[in-house]
Amino acid sequence: MRVTIAGGGIGGLTLAIMLDVANIDYIILERSSSHKTLGSTIALNACALRLLEQLDLWNDIQKIAKPIAGFNIQHDDLSPIGKIDFSFGEKHYGYYAYVMDRPALFELLKSRVPASKFRLLKQVVDLVEDDTGVTCICDDGSQFKSDILVGADGAYSGVRESIYRRLKQQNRLPANDQEPLKLTHLSILGVSKALDPAIAPAIEDKHSWFQLMLFRNTRYSIWLAPIEGNRISWCYGGEIESNPCTNLSAGVSGFWEWGPNKANIMLDDIRHLPTAFGCTVGDIIGSTPKELISSVVLEEKYFETWHTKRVVLLGDACHKILPFAGQGAIQAMLDGQCLVDLLHGLNEKPSTTDFENAFKAYHRERSGTARKAVIGSRLFGYFIESKGVIAQWVRKISLKWMPQWCIESITNVVMRHRPQLSFLPVIEDRGLYRAWW
Repeated sequence: MRVTIAGGGIGGLTLAIMLDVANIDYIILERSSSHKTLGSTIALNACALRLLEQLDLWNDIQKIAKPIAGFNIQHDDLSPIGKIDFSFGEKHYGYYAYVMDRPALFELLKSRVPASKFRLLKQVVDLVEDDTGVTCICDDGSQFKSDILVGADGAYSGVRESIYRRLKQQNRLPANDQEPLKLTHLSILGVSKALDPAIAPAIEDKHSWFQLMLFRNTRYSIWLAPIEGNRISWCYGGEIESNPCTNLSAGVSGFWEWGPNKANIMLDDIRHLPTAFGCTVGDIIGSTPKELISSVVLEEKYFETWHTKRVVLLGDACHKILPFAGQGAIQAMLDGQCLVDLLHGLNEKPSTTDFENAFKAYHRERSGTARKAVIGSRLFGYFIESKGVIAQWVRKISLKWMPQWCIESITNVVMRHRPQLSFLPVIEDRGLYRAWW
């Protein structure tokens, strides 16, 4: 069996590592020339960490990551709103949630994939599938044939566009899948250099307490997270107002009023603000290398159609999740675990029907959880950023009056889903609450 993976991001790399341990051949088609990643941080919890430990990545992850204790939520003048305490994670599930800078995780995963498996500057623009396999056609005219194709090429997936185009011509594409992604938030984010503990003592703490600063009169917020190396990851942004945009697929550059100086103007508005760390927001932004500051538009959408007969989607290509609850990378990894388990269970020479049945089982197992992750992340964003008297009361009741046992009970249900690959040695549970899978 040979698999072509379109997209060498977090989801594609994790899938490649799992295919490797399953002794399934693969190549990765990556659209970029340098194969690097942008972004600030990424959070992983027990749902994914048990799988990563099974893949022998756990020790290395602990070297680049910091355990998350919880969230302190306050107004922009630092008056407290409340907190969410997640410090019980290791005791309950065997793992804290961990935060790390995205490039470090990316490089760790990439180091586990042989360089010979990558084909750079290969963006899939079309494909042809039949009973002998599937052929990827790239924008430079090159072609790659394999038994199946996995579209892990992100929210604006070329693989998804190709299969949806054919399904639409056949009147088989659901109406929901014909709608564009919903662009909801605009954010500016970055990761500082190592800061002096004298101006921000909290950066030396073993655990990371996220600081969320909510503005009273706008649906904007500042997220600050201490990470490994005495650095602070930061994000400033909020909801996009209902205004026409010139090109929905153009990202930040497609939005009205967004120009080359817009990010600097927005950041200048918040530099003076104090933080709970003892320094100002400006101290953190000022210590951030310009090349590590990026402007992004956040999208969300759950797609109904995940596969054809020999083509299947994974991660953001089939469920684009807002980052508020840190679910995007986790769900992509769990997609890969489910898919590789099913592929490993096929016979030596699978037929088109075998692959299609495996993809149907993959969709049955993963679609419900992925849909809940999309909705849950959206609701958490509403909970954090919504304005008005009702929203303020909901936050007050939840953050100040809700007992800790209630938070733990809700989290216990979510964290019981800690799947592993069925064909590798099992990582035994270490927490009080056993995994259901």
